[in-house]
Amino acid sequence: MKKISLLICLLAFMHISQAQSIVGIWQGFLGVGGRQIRFVMHVEKTGNEYRSSFDSPDQNSFGLQGSKTDWVADSILVEIKTMNAGYRGLWNGKDSIYGNFKQGNFKTALNMKRVEEKDIPKPPTVPVRPQTPKAPFGYLAEEVIYKNADSSLQYGATFTKPSQGTNFPTVILISGSGTQDRDGTMFGHKTYAVLADLLTKQGIAVLRVDDRGIGKSSLGPNPSKLTSVDFAGDVNNSIHYLMSRPDVDKKKIGLIGHSEGGMIAPMVAVNNKQVAFIVLLAGPGQKGLEIWNFQMIRSFESVNLSASDKELADSLIINMNAPFAKYTDLSMVESEMKLAYANWKKSVSDDLEKKIFFISPQAGMLAMAKQFQGGLAWLNYFLNYQPSTNLEKLKIPVLALNGTFDIQVTSDENLLAIEAALKKGRNKKYEVHAIPGLNHLFQTAKTKVQTYDTIDETFSPEAANLIGAWILKTTH
Repeated sequence: MKKISLLICLLAFMHISQAQSIVGIWQGFLGVGGRQIRFVMHVEKTGNEYRSSFDSPDQNSFGLQGSKTDWVADSILVEIKTMNAGYRGLWNGKDSIYGNFKQGNFKTALNMKRVEEKDIPKPPTVPVRPQTPKAPFGYLAEEVIYKNADSSLQYGATFTKPSQGTNFPTVILISGSGTQDRDGTMFGHKTYAVLADLLTKQGIAVLRVDDRGIGKSSLGPNPSKLTSVDFAGDVNNSIHYLMSRPDVDKKKIGLIGHSEGGMIAPMVAVNNKQVAFIVLLAGPGQKGLEIWNFQMIRSFESVNLSASDKELADSLIINMNAPFAKYTDLSMVESEMKLAYANWKKSVSDDLEKKIFFISPQAGMLAMAKQFQGGLAWLNYFLNYQPSTNLEKLKIPVLALNGTFDIQVTSDENLLAIEAALKKGRNKKYEVHAIPGLNHLFQTAKTKVQTYDTIDETFSPEAANLIGAWILKTTH
């Protein structure tokens, strides 16, 4: 009986061993820029050969192919050449992989759990966006890769130029905050691809670039310490690349910055004499902390409050935001946030708090602080940045545009501040326009609160024509 029992146990063990395999679907979370981003790995095996592919659902990226997948002892080693990245993980023989993800000089722990097909995010159904460029484009489009001086950073980009003529102006598109691909893909829209298409058809060359850590651009070292200063350095590297191209007129290189990009463009232009002009699209004129306070007030407070209730609510949000501008250490931010809330709460009842906020301000603000843990340096810099410092130094032509329906960087306050700074600096080559009915992405909206995904238009042709005509007039 003992022999039979032992035989049964051995057979059962062999069955389990054969059933367990690294093949399958695995999911983990990457901490990037203060966010936890889902990362899904698909592992397949044909004969003795392993293959892998990857999804980043929170970045709307699916089906990225691993260039090399090896199984060594009890570990999986994957290379993702298109991302300059890789993953090495130790499998526990069952449902967990413990490993590290590396992209460029960035390295972080990435532990993964086995998941079922039904539980993984699927690529969204992409809505039809009529302005998305489709070949044949009617102009030349080239995929390019270039590096910085010491090759520690790689940039993936698309360069489009008119198919006829020479000496055309060339612009670099600078994206807004958050990690975006070169096309500015969001809600099925490709904002920067459409803008590049509209401008190139007017006779303007355009370089649009993947942000660090997405597409074919590397993340680089110390991602938690990155600020707008580093992104300004990326733009300078892109200018250096354009200077190396024989088909670019070196005297007609300009910058188009959207949102945070509209803050970065002046930073670059005051120090890089190759920049001949800049266009600011929903760029900040107010200090970062003023914009941030406005956005957080709108995110947390109930609407239609009485003047006294709104003043009370505003005071809490402003005081709980203040630590972001003082510290880059999460524990210090959290400590001062809790103190600000405790002091405010001494004279405010639970019922009144629920009346003036539709989200718990303490829980919500503390959760946001944790979300920004990897990006506190970036946020601290943004909140303390005063755009007028660089705007006042600009002597080159400047076009500043915003939409009257923008509820992220409001047109009235920011365009007035931009114009005031340019006037103070005695710049005589600028134009400032508020375009009725356009939102933060320069879509034509029905109301200020209409969401981006419910609008078919990706970028207002009126705005693109205004930008193109101004550039051509400025560089003729």
